[in-house]
Amino acid sequence: MLLRCGLASLAAVALFLCAAPTRPTFAPVARAADLSAAVPAVYVHPPREQTPGKPLQVLVALHGMGGTGEQIASKLVAQADRNQWLLIAPTVNYGDWTDPAQIAREEPLLIQWLADYLDRLPEMMGTPLRPRILLLGHSRGAQLAHRFALFQPERILAVAAVAAGTYTLPFERNGDGKAITFPFGISDLTTISGHAFSRTRFIEDTTFWLGVGTEDNNPNELPRAWDQYLGTDRVQRARAFQAALHQLGARSVLVAFRGERHSLTPDMAASACSFLRSLDLEQSETHAVDSVVADKAHARGRF
Repeated sequence: MLLRCGLASLAAVALFLCAAPTRPTFAPVARAADLSAAVPAVYVHPPREQTPGKPLQVLVALHGMGGTGEQIASKLVAQADRNQWLLIAPTVNYGDWTDPAQIAREEPLLIQWLADYLDRLPEMMGTPLRPRILLLGHSRGAQLAHRFALFQPERILAVAAVAAGTYTLPFERNGDGKAITFPFGISDLTTISGHAFSRTRFIEDTTFWLGVGTEDNNPNELPRAWDQYLGTDRVQRARAFQAALHQLGARSVLVAFRGERHSLTPDMAASACSFLRSLDLEQSETHAVDSVVADKAHARGRF
C-alpha cells in the first residue's frame, strides 16, 4: 500500500496501514509539515519469519538522489528476511546536496523526522523492537545516515555508509583551532540539535562500515566546498572520514570495491549486511549473557 503525504499538510497523518507480515507495507510520514524536504512514503517490510517473543531488529535503508525507498529496499529484502530484520526505507525528496547551506537547513529536519518516526514505530508495528537500529545508506543516503549517528548515537548500533559524496567530521575544530561548523564539522551542533555531541556514546555505541568503489573517483561529481576537509573524490573522502573516526577513537571498517564506480552493487549490499549482521549477533549474545546473569542474581535473592 502507498500512503502519500504532501508538505502542504498542516497535521501529521496518524493512520498506519498494515498488511500481512510476509508482505511489504507503507507507513505514514510523521510531522511532514516540519520538513524542508518531502518524505512522501515509507516502505516497511517485516521479516517473513519471526522468533516468538524476540524483539525485532530494525534496519533503516536510505536511498540516494533520485531514488526511492522501495528501490533500495529491493536490494536488501532477502538479507532482511534472512536475518529477521524489520526493513524500513523512507522515500526522501532531497534538496541540493551540493549546497552546504541547504544541507545545514535540511539535514537536522530529516534527522528529527526519522527520530520521531522511530519513536512511533513500536506502536505502529504492534511488536517489540530493539532500541538501537542498524542504518544503511547509499550516496546521499549515506550522508544522512552518518549524520544521524553524529546527532543521535544512542539510537545506533551500526552504520553502513556506501559512497557518500560528503561527510561531516566528528570534530568541533580543525588542526589550527578554527571552528568547523555544520555540515563540515560539529562546532555548532548544540545550537542545531539542542544538545552537545556525545563523544562517549558515539565511540562506545556506534560502529561504522564504509564502502566505496575504487573507480568512484571523479572529482567533477562532487561539490568543492568539502575539499579542504576531505579531499576531492569519494575514495579520498571515505579514507579521510575513516581517519577522523580513528582519531576520535570510534570503530570503523573501510572496504574498497575494486573496479566499481558509483553504485550500490549486490556485493556491496551483501558485504554491508554481513557487517551489520555481525554487530546484531554480538548484541544478541551480550543480551543473552546479561539475561543469564540477571536470572542467577534473581534466583540467589530468593534464598
